Amino acid sequence: MAQLQATYKEIFRIATPLILGNVAWTFNGVFDTIFVGNLGKVELDAIGFAGVFYSVLFMMGFSFTRGTQLLIARRMGEGNKKEVGNIFDNTVLTLLAVSALLFVLIKVYSHNILTFMLHNADIISACDEFLNYRMWGLVPSYLSFIFIAFYSGIGKTQVLSVSIVIMTFLNIFLNYGLVYGKFGMPEMGIGGSGMATSISETIAIGVMFLGTLYKNRRQEFHLFGFLKFDGVLLRQMVKISFPLMLQALVAVGGWLVFFARIETTLGKDALAVSSIYRQLILFFTIPTWSLGSTANTIISNLVGQRNIGDIKTAIRRISFVSLGFACVSSLLIFLFPDFCIGIFINRFDSVSLLPMAKESLPVIFVIFILMSFSNIVFNGVISVGDIFIALGIEVVVVILYIGYFMILLSQPWANVWWVWTAEWVYWVAMFTGSIMFLRYRHLEIV
Repeated sequence: MAQLQATYKEIFRIATPLILGNVAWTFNGVFDTIFVGNLGKVELDAIGFAGVFYSVLFMMGFSFTRGTQLLIARRMGEGNKKEVGNIFDNTVLTLLAVSALLFVLIKVYSHNILTFMLHNADIISACDEFLNYRMWGLVPSYLSFIFIAFYSGIGKTQVLSVSIVIMTFLNIFLNYGLVYGKFGMPEMGIGGSGMATSISETIAIGVMFLGTLYKNRRQEFHLFGFLKFDGVLLRQMVKISFPLMLQALVAVGGWLVFFARIETTLGKDALAVSSIYRQLILFFTIPTWSLGSTANTIISNLVGQRNIGDIKTAIRRISFVSLGFACVSSLLIFLFPDFCIGIFINRFDSVSLLPMAKESLPVIFVIFILMSFSNIVFNGVISVGDIFIALGIEVVVVILYIGYFMILLSQPWANVWWVWTAEWVYWVAMFTGSIMFLRYRHLEIV
């Protein structure tokens, strides 16, 4: 069905495959951390920071295709399937060029950037080794984002789930083999983890492409025609996507500064614990991010239908579902803290890191709750087409966020618990700014 409704059934129909697929996708970073973290503290610190560094590049491509998703969902609401194919093809051409350029730039300048941001030579060296292999997955990653945008935009996400699950199992197998030298593979340490993820992402693209042909999406939506480079469409895509890219860069950039300051101020143990928290947040908030994408699809589709009245209902219902998932996630970590934290730490470092990580877990639970509804409401701002307003909210929020944790880190009593409350400030400010704007737009959401 081209036109969507804001029912719970519709929400779960779109979100469930996205959640399952994103669980598998996030397992890439989680298993990178698990396998590499068992090599030692330096490797755990490096994989944490290098992961955030790569996330900046990752989010640039992903954010551009969020604009693609919004346009596709809008055209589906209008019943214009042929234009969906034109949007898809032009996004492929654009991101192939962008990802190739970024690959070259980062290959040349990544060491200089790491040296500028970090102090510890061992961590810098390990980051270099990981990124040297991880960067080969940049172009496949960008292509996969286009397929994610397409399937999310049309509201049919099963192909994504299959391809990403295959990618995950392959990544686990290759990570174990290449990090530790198992199954006849060379023992490459942290570099092997980067290679494993890049290979698995490349194969996932092949699966997505074959799945698209098998489902006859090529004929239905006129994909892979590449009949012309549409300059007018590109300008429209850039107008929507560029602010989303800036918004994501500001957000992830704030996190990059956050991790760098923890390493230089609180030390390697605090950075290792923060790397664990990062993976817990990335994994256990998958439902929240997937429901944010669901909100983009449903609300943009409603806008395409000119059905503005149901936007309020959509945001409320998706927020309620997201909050439920956040409560379940918090409960699971509360009941099994040793397991959830311990899988990222080798047995030699667990004596010092495990108590330190467990001590600050309540901070993470509050982050889950605040993020669950704040992210959905913020995606509501994006989905109704107010992209520059969303960028403005993000910039103000990140300034508050950085200012808060910089003040905290200057205090002699600063520790991991207090520094991570900066995430509370971030999500409360995000929710406040989004609600104020939506009320101004006469959408009575609360």
